[in-house]
Amino acid sequence: MARIRTIKPEFFTSDDICALSPLARLLYVGLWCEADREGRLVWTPGVMKRRYLPDDACDIEALGAELTGRGLIRLYGDGLACIPSFARHQHVNIREAQSKLPPPPGDVQAQLPLGREGEGREREGEGTERAHAHALPQDWKPDEEDLAWAATARPDLDRTALEAESERFCHHAAANRRTAHRWGPAWRIWISKAHPPAARLAERPGFAGENRKDAAVPERETEAQWRARLARYRPGKFWLEGDWGPRPESGNARVPPHLLADWRKQSEAA
Repeated sequence: MARIRTIKPEFFTSDDICALSPLARLLYVGLWCEADREGRLVWTPGVMKRRYLPDDACDIEALGAELTGRGLIRLYGDGLACIPSFARHQHVNIREAQSKLPPPPGDVQAQLPLGREGEGREREGEGTERAHAHALPQDWKPDEEDLAWAATARPDLDRTALEAESERFCHHAAANRRTAHRWGPAWRIWISKAHPPAARLAERPGFAGENRKDAAVPERETEAQWRARLARYRPGKFWLEGDWGPRPESGNARVPPHLLADWRKQSEAA
């Protein structure tokens, strides 16, 4: 049974949410409607696809893996799931029926008394969230999963450029005293917005780019870059629409036609 839920404006700028693909974000919001007042639900990807993404060409299992991989959804028991942050962000109507699903193992929040429309638990949850947010460790570096993401999302940045951007990211976080629950998603957002190395060189004061052929700003959409973006892409997977334009399966893609045709053949063969 679907329920009415609320969404906060800061949802759209949260580091964890910005790191998701657009359809994974939409599915996550849909799962709030699916969950009961404790944030628990029966995990049925096929049903969720029909309810919340009926007309979208996507891999619902892959979208679910995005959410579980980032800890936004937790699977437990025999086909059950819960939304760990549910009580922190939803004001539940006091007349809503109690959950009929068992709590996940180790759910301390399930033992807390509810105040008026969940106020007691929400305040407790908010305190826990603040306690878990932490400053960037001095020796922090992107992990292998982050680097693999960058190889697909930003093929125009080589290892040296990524190391330089990571250093800028760390300095920026320290200078602005930023805190986060997990720093990988914040780093990915930083990298997705980074300028190519030649573009930063051309922006320096006094740089005479027109007199140096070897330092000209390259085109971002070269054939090699498009091939790198398409190599592991499948409908519904990660695609940086803000920079790369509509998805390849949309019919309005900016991908060169011959590369798009090759990608379609490979997708059909797979």
